[in-house]
Formats: sequence, C-alpha cells, structure tokens
Amino acid sequence: MERLANENLKRLPGDVRVPGDRPGSAGILHIGAGAFHRAHQAVYTDDTDWGITVAAPNSRGVIDALADQDGLFTVATLGPDGARTRVIGSIVDTLHIATERERALDLVASETTHVVTLTVTEKAYRDPAGVPGLLAEGLARRARAHGAPLTILCCDNLPDNGRTTRAAVEPLLDPTTRTWAEQHVTFPSSMVDRIVPASTPATYERALHELGVTDLAAVEAEPFTQWVIEDDFAGPRPDWDATFTDDVAGWERLKLRTLNGVHSTLAYLGALADVETISETLALPGTEDFARWLIGEQIAPSLTPPDGQDTVAYGESVLERFANPGIRHRCVQIAMDGSQKLPQRLFATIADLGEAGVDRDLIALPLAAWTRFCAGRSDSGAELPLDDPLKDVIRQSLSAAGTNPAARIDAILGLDRIVPATVADDHQLRRAAAKWLRELDRHGVATTLEHL
Repeated sequence: MERLANENLKRLPGDVRVPGDRPGSAGILHIGAGAFHRAHQAVYTDDTDWGITVAAPNSRGVIDALADQDGLFTVATLGPDGARTRVIGSIVDTLHIATERERALDLVASETTHVVTLTVTEKAYRDPAGVPGLLAEGLARRARAHGAPLTILCCDNLPDNGRTTRAAVEPLLDPTTRTWAEQHVTFPSSMVDRIVPASTPATYERALHELGVTDLAAVEAEPFTQWVIEDDFAGPRPDWDATFTDDVAGWERLKLRTLNGVHSTLAYLGALADVETISETLALPGTEDFARWLIGEQIAPSLTPPDGQDTVAYGESVLERFANPGIRHRCVQIAMDGSQKLPQRLFATIADLGEAGVDRDLIALPLAAWTRFCAGRSDSGAELPLDDPLKDVIRQSLSAAGTNPAARIDAILGLDRIVPATVADDHQLRRAAAKWLRELDRHGVATTLEHL
C-alpha cells in the first residue's frame, strides 16, 4: 500500500487539511518522538514557518515511519461528533540517538538550532547518562564552537519543569561551559495539555480510510489543546499560538493536581474494576460524583489557581474531556510510572492539605487504589501490569507487609523515594487510606464507588 509522502499530498481527499509550504530546515531539535509531541508541539509548530528535527532516544519505530513518509503524519481530532484529520508537515528530519549520538551532539551544538524541546517522561531526568548527559556534552561543544544562545524547553508533566531540567543538566557541565551557559542558555518552564492516547491498529486503519494511503505515524487526540510557556528565551522564539507568561507555576499546579491527579486516580480505579478506558471508568455508578467531590473538597483547597481561573470550573471541563467517548485512553497506559508521577499529582496535594488542616479522607482513596493496583490483581483476579522503574522495590515492600490493609498502606508510605516525609507521617491519611483499602479488598471498586 502506498505510504503518505510529499508526492501524494495533493491527491488526498479535500476534507483532509494538508500543510502549505514546508520549512526547508529545522530550528528546533525535539527529543522524544512519542505520540504526545506529534499531537501537541508538532501541531503548534506546523502553524509557524519553523521546522523540527525529531530525535528518538531509543526506540526507532516512529522515526523510521516518519522517515519513510518525508516526516509527514496525521492527527485525527476525535470529538463526540466524529473525527477531523489533519496532515502535519513541521517535522523535516529524524534522528536515532542510540545509533547517531554524534549527530545528536552536533545538532545540540549547531548554530542553526535555536530551541531544544523535550518530552522524555519524568524518569528520564533522573538518568545523567541519558538525555541530561547528551545536553551537557552538546552544550560544551556549542560553547567551544560559537557560543550562540540556546533555549532548552521541557514539555514534560513536571512541576517547575524548567528548573528540573536545569538541575539535571548543570551539574554535568564543566566549569567553563557552566559559566558560558549562565549567560547564554535558558530553561523556561512550560505547561502542556492535550489528551493523546497511544496509537493502536484502529488508529492506522482510520488514517488509511481517511487518506487512501498508509500512515504508520498517525496519532489521535482530543479537541482541547493548551500550551503555557515561560517567556524566557535565550535566542529566537517560534511564533507558537501559545500563552507566554512570566509565571507558569500556577498553571502547572492547576493541571498536575486537577487534570493529571484525577486522571491517575481514575486509571487505578478503572484498572482494578476491569474497565479498559477512562471514559468507561467515569461512567461507573458513583465515579463522576466522587471525582467532583475530590476536585471540590480536596484539590481546590490545596492550591491558588492562576488569575482568571477557578479550580472547580476547570475540574468540570476536565471531567467533560474525560467523558469524551471518542478518546479511548487506556487505564493501564495512564497507570504506568506511578512512582514518578504521583509525587506531583497526588502527594503534593496531600501535603498542602495537611499543612492547611483540611481533612484528607477522600484523597486517601486514590492512595488506597494505587496500593491495591501495585499488588498486581484486579477485582476479578486478572493480572495487572506494574510498569514502573521502582517495581521491584514496591512489590517487595507490599509482599513483606502481608495482607493487612494498614500494614500495606504503611509499606507504601514508607517508600521515601516516592513519598515526602510530611505525607508519610500523616496519621489521619494512614487511617483513612487503610479504611479505603479494606473496602476495596472486600467489595471491589465498583461497589465501593456506587455506595460512597
């Protein structure tokens, strides 16, 4: 079957939006070739005259597909009323870091690279030999070669993600490069938002049906999209249709706690209840009411939203997005890497509620659900995958705790690599979480939520 390519763009159906004149070169190096980048930053860039070289750290399936398609791919925007398909042309080159490290370093150092963007997931910033090491070595080459300014823009779901990226890279710099970087390299923070499920065979079948040609890099996404960026660029800045601000922190907290926190909560509850997707989880009796109570009574009191925003109203829009039947976001996919995600999505909220003296009973249920999920069995007894860098540590702690709910909660809260000390010492939280875990053990998720 013919593949999507430059030569067949003009032959695509008229209701498919296609790019105009494509950029001839890339001013952006993006590290992380996942579906989210293709449905978010690549789309924003497609509306400018900038181009992207997309680099995959390890797996090369996506970049090989893009290379075979002249960098072209489709985004299907899925709403309750159907899908709209758009071909994106902002990716002009591809790179496989694992086998082309020298080229990757040269691109970080290149005078024509003005911005490096990142979507490499939370755990990548903890590996100095990985992406942080690549950036540090590339910056050293850049400083020696010409010293042109560079902006390194993190687009991962991390609080104060610019500072997190700087903290991962700066200790790896030699003294000369660090002195140069202090004046010529910036690490703005950003907040990104769009629900992008992992592509499935149905994604590629949809693309084939809509285009009449094969697209093996196709992605699907919800209609909503948002990008808030700290306006701190060292050099040229792409004309993205984003919100540029001096304060990203309020937006980050609002999104991480309200959207991502509730997303993770629903993922663990749904997986335990043997439900496949978030929208199906939200349809379980009692679940939507619980989510509203969680947002209004636990998340809203934990933060001050950005000017002009209301946490409860934002939460209502989040639940409407989660209920979109067109987005089949799988619970087990969202449940991955809980040890890396929950410190920002759940434990930070709990810590602030404790400091403010707000009762933590409802927010203890997500903690109990994660604890039960980590044990690896759903309510029906089906095996659940624990895809987490701390899998062995978590499983060993739970195994040593035995079957007692209070002991299992103690085992999870005792993981000091995940849980802050103030949360681990929260006796009210421990009692409430043990109570919820006992309910989940006895009755399962569906009955527990229905009788809340």
